[in-house]
Amino acid sequence: MNAGTGSIWLFLCLGLAGSALPAHFGFRVLAWRQHLDRGHPLPAGVNDGGLAYSWWLMRFGHRRLHDRNLDFFAATAGISGWLALIGVVGTVTLITA
Repeated sequence: MNAGTGSIWLFLCLGLAGSALPAHFGFRVLAWRQHLDRGHPLPAGVNDGGLAYSWWLMRFGHRRLHDRNLDFFAATAGISGWLALIGVVGTVTLITA
């Protein structure tokens, strides 16, 4: 089997998205629970803990709350969210190109 450079990049992007996306969703749930349990005020538009909350975490909006545990969960969710986004965009780009 002849695996070209495009195949290797596709494999790497799929692996990146496949590992970072579940990590993002898992840590987002932990950050959401920590956020609610500590009684921190929620920013406008993220009351349901959905994609808007993910985007808020990916922009590191949690930093102003100064909660060490929330910082850990939210930073991990944010970083893995950016990695997942890169992997998904790379996968879509390589498949459609």
